This record gives sequence, C-alpha cells and structure tokens, in this order.
Amino acid sequence: MKTYRVLAAIFITCMLALLAGCATSSTATQEKAVSPLGAVARPQAADRTGNASATARPTTAMPQVRPVETGTAKVKTQEVQPAAVLPVTPSLNRNAVGCIFPLTGRFGDAGHKAMDAVLLAGEIFKQSSPSPWKIVVADSGGTPEGIKKAVAYLADEAKVMAIIAIAGSVEASDAAGEAQKRKTPLILISSKEGVTEAGEYVFQHFLTPTQQVDALASYAVNTLNVAMFSILYPKDDYGEEMVDLFRRSIRQVGGRVDKAIPYSKSQTDFTEQIKKLMGNKFGASGKVFATSEEARDRMTPDFEALFIPDSPLRVKMITSQLAFYNVKGVQLVGTSLWNSPDLLKKGAEYLEGAVFADSFIVNGTTPETNDFVDIYYSAYTREPGNIEALSYDTMKIALSILENETIKTRNDFINALLTLSGFRGATGSVSFRGSRVAQKGAFILRVYNGKIEQVK
Repeated sequence: MKTYRVLAAIFITCMLALLAGCATSSTATQEKAVSPLGAVARPQAADRTGNASATARPTTAMPQVRPVETGTAKVKTQEVQPAAVLPVTPSLNRNAVGCIFPLTGRFGDAGHKAMDAVLLAGEIFKQSSPSPWKIVVADSGGTPEGIKKAVAYLADEAKVMAIIAIAGSVEASDAAGEAQKRKTPLILISSKEGVTEAGEYVFQHFLTPTQQVDALASYAVNTLNVAMFSILYPKDDYGEEMVDLFRRSIRQVGGRVDKAIPYSKSQTDFTEQIKKLMGNKFGASGKVFATSEEARDRMTPDFEALFIPDSPLRVKMITSQLAFYNVKGVQLVGTSLWNSPDLLKKGAEYLEGAVFADSFIVNGTTPETNDFVDIYYSAYTREPGNIEALSYDTMKIALSILENETIKTRNDFINALLTLSGFRGATGSVSFRGSRVAQKGAFILRVYNGKIEQVK
C-alpha cells in the first residue's frame, strides 16, 4: 500500500510538470505572433462627423484613411496601419467609393464638412435599413504628396470602385496623374481648368471658371441688355485668367470690353484705377471734386457694366470708392467668390443689384436644392455651403451608377459616367454626355434688398 502511494505521488507530479510546460509554450507562441506588428488599437465608436480617436502604430508612409462601416447608426472609424498590418482586399470592392478630403491643415474645416455631406448621401445614418455602400475616407492634408498617397491607397489597397476628391489647383494635377496611372476612376471637385487632360480615368465635377463667365456674359447681354463692359481685376493668376475668359465670352455674345485695369492684391486705395476707368472725365488736373453737382454729372461712365473678379472684401473697398467719386449707373458683375456671407456685411449698400454666378445657394429655387438643405440641416443643425453641396451631389452621382448591378468593373463605371445626362441635384442639372467635365448650368445670383437671391 505504501509503495502504491509513492507511485501515485510521482505520477501526479509528472503530470503537473507536463501541463505547466504546455502553458508556457502556448504563451510564448502568442507573443511571437503579435510582436512583429506592434500594438494595434481597437477602433472606437465615432461621433456623427466620423471622427474617432485610436492609438495606432505611427507611420509617415500612409495617408490617414478612415474606412467607414455602413449599416449602423454610428460610424466606426480607425486609422489605417501600414500595409503589413491590414489584410489587402483580394479583389475590387464594387460597393466601395473612396473619398479624399483635406481633413487636416488650413482647409480641414471644409474637408470635414465635405465628409459629412458624402456620408449623408450614402445614407450611412439611416436607421430603417442598412446602407449597402462602403465609404472610405482619406486625408490629403491639402498637399500634393498627401493626395498622391491617398489615391494610391484607395486604388490599390482599399480597391474602391471610384474615388471622389476635393483638390486645389496644385493637388488636382497630382491626383489626376496618380489615378490615371492606377486606372481608377477619379471625380475631382476642383476649379482647375484642363485637369481632365491627364487621361480617360479623370473626371471633373465643378462649375469651372469658363462655365461661370459664359453664364454671366449671356445673362448680362441677353437679359440685362448690357453691351459695354470694363474690368477691374487683381494682378494675379486668377484675375488674369478671368479677364481672358470674360473678354472671350463677351465677344461671343455680341458685347464689348472697353478697358481692363489691374491692381495690386495689397492695395487699398483704388483712385488711380478709377481715374483710368473714367478717362478724361476726371479733368486735366486729375483732381476730383465729387461733392459738386458738376462733378457728379461728369462721373457718368461710358461703359455700362464693371466686372470685378475678386473677394468680397476687396469688392466692397472698390465699390465704396466708386460711390465716393460718384461713379454711378454701373451694373456690377462678379464671380463665385462673391457668394459669401461676408459680401452682405458692412458696405453692402453699394452692391445693390450686382449679379454673379455660382452652383449653389442655400435659399435656391429648385426642389432638389431645398430638399438637400433640409436634410443636411436636420442631420447637422447647420446650413450647408457650396463645397458640401458639390460633395453630396458627386457622391449621389457615383452611387446612382453603382445601383445598376451590371456595373462590375472600373471601366463599366467610366462608361456609365460618360453617358450620364440630366442628373438633378442640389447644385443644379449635371451631364457628362461624352465629356469628362461636368456640364452644369450656373445659378445667376443677385444682391437685392441686402440679401442674395437666385434670379436664374
């Protein structure tokens, strides 16, 4: 009996040692599997704008990309790790659309508002039924290098069907070249003329400067019955481009540009420019006595309309000085830069009756515009601006194409976009009809009784 007890004790001791060794081996194996990747944080629940905080392994090689999981009331986000961490999608995700916005940097606020708009367009927050769409958002940082990395990630790793990107003039060209190289459809929300020349994969959805000026020229000549124009413009790339476009458009509709006078972007006194506009009506001495009845009579100009392609601040400086010198009876004409609440602040009394063009206005007259403003305000308790409206419409266009289940490849998507005609959105009617630049009808806006209203 004593021998039996000794043997039993030895057996139990051996078994315990064996079990302890297995546990140690298992722990070591788990540590080996994790250590090459570092600590990967779990994504946290995001707020309504899609922002979330997550501790991720630092990297400078990848843009900040936020895959948005659809079909839930809240949007979950995470920072993407380097390619070694996340599994690469094996094939094209035909229900995924990539978006590139400047979520950081000087245009970060506009980028986040654009992201709000595309999530709304994809019905990510809809409670009644899950959205079938996956929206993957990348931060360009507002830089050429950032936007190129974002295009590369969305095209090659996220494998989205198409990409929507907001870009300035410099970044637009880089994004276009990268998308063309990777054969991925890219719809640019950018004012840069000629950006689609990068190739057949690049599209543009924006009211371009040419479209703006054509609409303004037609309205001024055919509706306002103005035939003789002068121009005051900033001596920079934008000002010079708009002068060239305006001259061409006015000539095409039968009008004439009398004078085009530049000024420095830093100047605040426009007396010399006004003298040149008025010519010999200032008198041989070059002095103006605007308080006398004789001076006021002399200051009726030879031209009928004045085109000023500049910001609201500078426009109000110029128009207040025109009023000081009693330059009267002039129809003021501007560009989409005027479409800002700043235009209606102090000094707006000199802008009564001024007209300009843009693709969106909050109190617009179309049902599509009103519907968008209502649902955007309901979701975010603020009114949308032009960039939000363009982002919303662009996503709606992309998703309307993907609703057709026969669209299975990126080339299918391109062909469908080329045939798009008569899409009606918050920014008006949109067609491509064989062109890769969206054909948009501009809204003609007017300052009336201290407010901006749509007249066409």
